[in-house]
Amino acid sequence: MRLLTTGSFAILLALTLAACNIRGFFISQADDPVWHGPSEAQAAGDQNQSLGAKLFNKNCASCHQTTGKGISGSIPPLAGSVLATSDDVTKPIRIVLHGFRGAIVRSGVKYNGVMQPWHSVFSDEEIAAILNHVRTSWGNSASEIKPEDVARVREATKSRTTQYTEAELEQPL
Repeated sequence: MRLLTTGSFAILLALTLAACNIRGFFISQADDPVWHGPSEAQAAGDQNQSLGAKLFNKNCASCHQTTGKGISGSIPPLAGSVLATSDDVTKPIRIVLHGFRGAIVRSGVKYNGVMQPWHSVFSDEEIAAILNHVRTSWGNSASEIKPEDVARVREATKSRTTQYTEAELEQPL
């Protein structure tokens, strides 16, 4: 026994779609949501950020957080990071260029995440800017990294195809 004939189904479908306002599935056209961009204050704040802060917030903060505290158990903090603030500037540069993998223990917490390599995404200037942001934020105070430092490390590690482990970073470049 058929409950709906083809004609009945078509009428039911037409009534349903008309009731839903096909364009936005709201009661009337005036109900459609309107997107509002950032306020003038928010936009001005973005303009006042350094290149490194902008790039970090756009690309790195989803894992390391805007506070630099990371995500417990998977993403280590950059605030107070021995690797990020190392006197051997090749360490943080190698991490950003080629990524990081494997277990690492910081302040008694074990982390075991994977960081992607960024060598094909960022220029030497952008990597230097991001690292300088990290090295001078959240209480960190480390020396400046120059784009020439990044270029030198990029050239020296250009044949690398895997992420670094902590043990590998301890080896001099």
